[in-house]
Amino acid sequence: MTWFIDHAPQIGLIFFFVVFLLVAVWAYWPANKQKLEQHASIPLKDGQHE
Repeated sequence: MTWFIDHAPQIGLIFFFVVFLLVAVWAYWPANKQKLEQHASIPLKDGQHE
């Protein structure tokens, strides 16, 4: 148990880095392009409700 406590910062860093990479890969995956472009244009819409 002390090994885990001693290495917790490194384990946390690796964990969050892997999560960041997974989110980045998901965001830039070609199949998600149309959905993400629709989400990107939401602030530019002039009060139109769907």
